[in-house]
Amino acid sequence: MEETTIKSVGKYQIRSRLGQGSMGQVYKVILPGENEFAALKLLKPNSDLIHKMGMKWIYEQFIYEFNIVSNLRHPNVVTVRNLEEKDDHVYFLMEYFPRNLGVMMGESYFADKPSRILSIGKAVDYILETLEGLSLLHQEGIVHQDIKPFNLMLTEKGAIKITDFGLSKRRGEKFTAPGKLVIGTPHYAAPEQTESSEKADHRVDLYSVGVMLYRMLTGILPQKPFKLPSTLNIELNTGWDELILKSIDHNPDKRFQDATSMIHAVQTHYQDFKNQKENACKGQENLSARPENKAKPAPAIVRSTPERVLAKHAASVFAIDECHRPQAYFENSLGLAKDGVIVDGNANLAWQQAGSASPMPWEQAKHYVAGLNQQKFGGYEYWRLPTINELLSLLFPPPPGEDFCFQSPFSYIQKWVWSGDTRSKRAAWFVDAEMGFVTSGDILDCYYIKAVCSI
Repeated sequence: MEETTIKSVGKYQIRSRLGQGSMGQVYKVILPGENEFAALKLLKPNSDLIHKMGMKWIYEQFIYEFNIVSNLRHPNVVTVRNLEEKDDHVYFLMEYFPRNLGVMMGESYFADKPSRILSIGKAVDYILETLEGLSLLHQEGIVHQDIKPFNLMLTEKGAIKITDFGLSKRRGEKFTAPGKLVIGTPHYAAPEQTESSEKADHRVDLYSVGVMLYRMLTGILPQKPFKLPSTLNIELNTGWDELILKSIDHNPDKRFQDATSMIHAVQTHYQDFKNQKENACKGQENLSARPENKAKPAPAIVRSTPERVLAKHAASVFAIDECHRPQAYFENSLGLAKDGVIVDGNANLAWQQAGSASPMPWEQAKHYVAGLNQQKFGGYEYWRLPTINELLSLLFPPPPGEDFCFQSPFSYIQKWVWSGDTRSKRAAWFVDAEMGFVTSGDILDCYYIKAVCSI
């Protein structure tokens, strides 16, 4: 989340700036008279784009973006509304979501840097939902032309929402511009798209999805010298190689020809893979046991007092690496759940086995914890929001792929969990318990609570 000096646009109060591109900026705004947020896209091109393309073309393309998606309704496509022109500003509203797939993967704006590897099941979920959204777009004759992780928002429940239609076009339509404009994002754009946007059809979107699948499962982009996915992730077999290679073939005629056929191929291969893994787990005992931790144990004393931790100090205070994961994993000793509580005998901490039933803002989280103390939940009365270091003590090294044989004793619902540590007056730190990394969010955004108590 970035702070901004602009206070409002039209009747919308700005909370923060969410992103910036060559054509404009996107802000998080408060809806008048409502306790809700929206994303506001403001036409504000940089001087280089104005010089290259001309303001008339930029304005027309901005209006075209709104028109092309305003009537779409799909669970995996962002909703836009309220195109307005006021006080020399042109803007429209979109659904607001605090997270996107790029941030979750740990992809930086230097896209060729390594990112976090996702579990196979999670990667498949994201790919299938993206393809479902693209299936609608393609049926409507729309080619997105800029599918990439940062253009895929995540809802509170982790569902994909395709956004940013600034480069989209209708099928068969020429993307004409008064100057030379590169269409798409390097590494994710199909070869024919970078050669000439006029050659681009719906198959360029499927190519981009294939690149994303490669990256999610390997942590890198498919670059020369090319490496087969199975050589980078030991859980992948040659079937995954074949599927991904078909997705990113430089010849569009050799790729999947539509989103539906790619959906079917991914579903079929993942089900076969899943069946093999689950059969291998049959007969194994103690499925809830934690996998052997060969990492160097962290100290038994875990910081328990919340602090304000600036972003530049996060790596040292939280002891996290460049992917925001623990540098060393804590060797905990989790007991059996009793009265909704799990005790870690090594850290002398009691945890809620589940946590809040729904996500909530950070300030409301403190009221939730106060309620636990009032009712003496699980027999304890000193519940509090955990520090980031305490939350990290529950994590373990991610498996190289899908670990079907391990069942965590904690509830799987609370995936994104607030800590008591703040980053600023308007932001607090939280942990993605599913992906196992640290990040921060606006205190008005909603995440889950898993309270802790020192014993």
